[in-house]
Amino acid sequence: MLVCYLDDSGKDPQNPITTIAGYIAREDAWQKFEAEVEPYFAERQVSILHAKELHDTDGQFKGWTRLQKQAFVARISQVSGRHLMMGLSMSALKGSYEEHAGYRASGTPARRTVTPYTFCFQVIVDWILRDIRIGRAVHTEGVALILECGHENNPQAEEEFGYVREHYGLQNVLWSISFVPKSNCRAIQLADVLAFYSRRDGVGLLKAKEEGSATYETDTMVKIICESLPHRGFVATGFHDRPPA
Repeated sequence: MLVCYLDDSGKDPQNPITTIAGYIAREDAWQKFEAEVEPYFAERQVSILHAKELHDTDGQFKGWTRLQKQAFVARISQVSGRHLMMGLSMSALKGSYEEHAGYRASGTPARRTVTPYTFCFQVIVDWILRDIRIGRAVHTEGVALILECGHENNPQAEEEFGYVREHYGLQNVLWSISFVPKSNCRAIQLADVLAFYSRRDGVGLLKAKEEGSATYETDTMVKIICESLPHRGFVATGFHDRPPA
């Protein structure tokens, strides 16, 4: 069975974009990832990786240099490249996400999206089922979704998961959805990092386009994260795939 860990970023009111992101891999691959990455956390005395703390050089990351933070994420990303299948990130503008709500799986009945969070979740599930890089394995082996607990819209995600599962007869494909705390495993913490920096990258891209800039420099941390593993994402203004560097 495959397992997809997902987390969100941008639920606070001042953020113009909300993002859901994470990684998918087979169960045994996740176990190998956890075992291989743990010594890096122990070496740097990081008990829980909170992306915002890392970015703000706060909490356990107080006193770290930018290079130390990038090197830490690079080591984790290199391990993910050896064990995980791909990364997924979906972002939606809070003020205008309904403009994108027409994006649905082919044949999906038009249903009102309650929040940008739920819309992002819908698209992620569609990608999991349809992306040619993972879809065959998903339909053959089945997939379980694990999200970080505590989000006010998790019940909507659970309802959407149940709807797709029942409406399309995917009981043997979409196995389950569950919710865990950030402290549960490195996998959910890795999803947090991808969600946080994907959202920041989306905000930067959006700002550049609003200012009429013809070029945009991808966030350095996003480049590091995406270097070793294929990623599929939607950053506010259009679809794009990030292949391995």
